[in-house]
Order: sequence, then C-alpha cells, then structure tokens
Amino acid sequence: MWIRVTVRGNSMSPTLHDGQKLLARKLFRDPHRHEVIVFRVPDPELPHRVKRVAAVAGDPVPEWLAPALPGVARVPDGFVAVAGDNPRSQDSRQLGLIDCGDVVGAVRGR
Repeated sequence: MWIRVTVRGNSMSPTLHDGQKLLARKLFRDPHRHEVIVFRVPDPELPHRVKRVAAVAGDPVPEWLAPALPGVARVPDGFVAVAGDNPRSQDSRQLGLIDCGDVVGAVRGR
C-alpha cells in the first residue's frame, strides 16, 4: 500500500523541500537505519512528520541524543530515533523516541 504525503517545512532540507510530494510505502517491518520515514505525532496541525532514522532498536543512543534521554543507553525494542537532514530541525531530542507502531511508511524515490 502506498501513501501520498506532502513535506511541510524545511526539516529535511536539502534532501526534501517544503511542498514536495512524496510516496511512502507502508512498512510491514521495523524501519531501517538511514531510511526516510513518515510517522504520526499527536499534533492536529501537522499530524505526520518526515524524518530520517538515526538509530534503531538495539543501537546505542546517539551521542547528540543522550542528554535528552538520561539513563537510556540503547534504543529499546519497537522504537527508533529520528533526525532531520537540516541541523536546525526538530528531531528525537524534542519528539522523543518514535514508536514503530506510529510509522506510516518509508519514502520511496524522491
């Protein structure tokens, strides 16, 4: 199953741009490291986010994320850490670890 999404904002710039239309394929597995994913967040204004997977279950918590997750050494099962390609974007430091159950799909081709 394919899902059509529109990028909102510049968090994935320079890879993806505001207003760009994407196709995301529903995943029947946990996301892989470095994949660009679409996931749900509890925000009625922007209910979906597009980010790159920075770490998957079992990986050490990335150094840049560790201060936001005190006491968490590894990404737990069923979760991923995400980051935008733009260094000023919102990422897992603000959003927390993303539950794989909230992942809508993985972006295919840009």
